[in-house]
Amino acid sequence: MSKDPAVVSSPSFPRFILWEIIGIAGFLHILQFAPANDSTPLFFLANAVVFIAVYPTLYFYNQLKIPAALKVLITPLSFALRIVLLISCFIWVTYIFYASGFLLGNIPCYSVFKNYYIYLAPFFVFDYFVLVEHLWGVSKHDFTFWASVGTLSDSVSGIVGGFYLGRILNEKWGMFFGDDDIRALIWIIFVLIGVAAVVWFGNKTRKG
Repeated sequence: MSKDPAVVSSPSFPRFILWEIIGIAGFLHILQFAPANDSTPLFFLANAVVFIAVYPTLYFYNQLKIPAALKVLITPLSFALRIVLLISCFIWVTYIFYASGFLLGNIPCYSVFKNYYIYLAPFFVFDYFVLVEHLWGVSKHDFTFWASVGTLSDSVSGIVGGFYLGRILNEKWGMFFGDDDIRALIWIIFVLIGVAAVVWFGNKTRKG
């Protein structure tokens, strides 16, 4: 049986190096630009350390040729590491909004991710497994470089589409959704749904 041309047996090592460098750069950014007398960056700093340690562990674990019986025994460890990376990714996104101060309307995105994470989680989890794991090279099926480029392009289209759809919804009917923070929450959910829908469809198309 021939393999899907969009899927390869193992991710490229340069991809691993790229994301480790980005993780270290993020750690240094938090260290360098953290505001004085604010303990919040310490949380993000701890998350950066977790990512820098856990990401290579899971990456190289996926490359090991482990006997089937043994792999069954240590599968819970693999699952736990994947969940840790998922949470780490959510925290990284939260940090990007914290550092940038990006607003939706009058509400900082950081405060929405911080206060309403329980509502964002279901949509973010789907985005993570259809997009981020592939880009990090720690999913069950790795994509080739060009398939990853296509997936990333799809995600940008999903972000743009979801952003503008959410903005239209807020401008026309936002008064029915409550306070500004709830409207910002719905706006972000539309962005996450846009990413999930476009990337999922794109991946299905590339797989034929």
